Amino acid sequence: MAAAWPIRERPAEFFELRAQNRQQTSDYVSSGAFALDTIDNDDHAFHGIVFDVELTGSVPIESLTVKGVSVRGALGATKVLTAHGGFAPLPEERDRLEMKKFFSPLKPPDEWRLRYDGVAPPAAAEPRDLLFGESIRMSPRATAKHPALTKLGIYVHSEDAEGVVYNNQRHRGITREDAHLKVLCGVAHTGGAPFARVGYWGDVAWRPRREFVGKVAYDVRLLLWTPRSHSQFPPSFRAMAAEFAKCRVSCMLRPQTEIGLGHLPVEALYYVLAFARHDWAPSVPAPPPQTNWEDEPWEVRRDAYGSRVLVPRSQCADEHDDDDDEDFDEVDDDDDDGEDYDAYYAVNTPSNDSSSDDDDQETAPPAAPSPPRQEVA
Repeated sequence: MAAAWPIRERPAEFFELRAQNRQQTSDYVSSGAFALDTIDNDDHAFHGIVFDVELTGSVPIESLTVKGVSVRGALGATKVLTAHGGFAPLPEERDRLEMKKFFSPLKPPDEWRLRYDGVAPPAAAEPRDLLFGESIRMSPRATAKHPALTKLGIYVHSEDAEGVVYNNQRHRGITREDAHLKVLCGVAHTGGAPFARVGYWGDVAWRPRREFVGKVAYDVRLLLWTPRSHSQFPPSFRAMAAEFAKCRVSCMLRPQTEIGLGHLPVEALYYVLAFARHDWAPSVPAPPPQTNWEDEPWEVRRDAYGSRVLVPRSQCADEHDDDDDEDFDEVDDDDDDGEDYDAYYAVNTPSNDSSSDDDDQETAPPAAPSPPRQEVA
């Protein structure tokens, strides 16, 4: 069998050089078949739609490049603009003169950048691709050349009154999402010109609670595992890397005659982990769901001070003490005010029965549930 390294010093030299210049990101792009497609209900068709796209953060990536969008409608003379940080202005900027002038839920026009400007043929059935002249780089971390960008506002406008198809809002904030990107709900525009204040019927041009219909095309550059990027990987992958390191330490204690992980340079293990995908590690099993104490049957018990308390059955001992029953009877016999405690607790003890009599419904509503009082040893 031929040796992988003919010269004995070559592996050491290779990993020493790699430790000095460790690769942080992948030298390939998980290419462009990524297209986040939304649901088309064909609710409306008007001049434009404004929405946000945001990184999910569930997958460790170095950068995500938005290449364009695909929309459906009459289209015609169409423009696509983008704004860093989302389309909505910051709370401290909503009272600016520009915001009052344009009476708009969007950022001022000077904060938007034109990405596409052209005449597109109508797309009655399938969305039409509108590719940007310059792709937009999104990343959770800033670099020397690019700032961090996790949210991007996209404004699609057509001069045709039925140029862009969009939906009513049917989701709580998120229209669609995948492992890398999510499309958020936005607002529609009924004005014939971008950022127009007056709509088609002479009223306010903006319609809130609308959703984008179409696709968002993008590329992804994945992040390689390194000790520095360890915290950005999922918990299951971090646990796998930690076990890998423990195995190497345990192998270091073996005799020199045995070959194992302990005889490899630590940079060789880093090299292996760098080529492992983030989802290769087995997922950590979810913890068992905790029982809701409000849904449990309760029992009347006595605490360390002799007072009666309601305790969930799961916190009660399996064996019921007969002395408690005798104590309960004695307390009932010595009751001066004549109140029937057994009847009181029978009415006020929570029950799992879903059915109830009409007489029970006419009684006063029970007080808000309080956390269970645990028994004191």
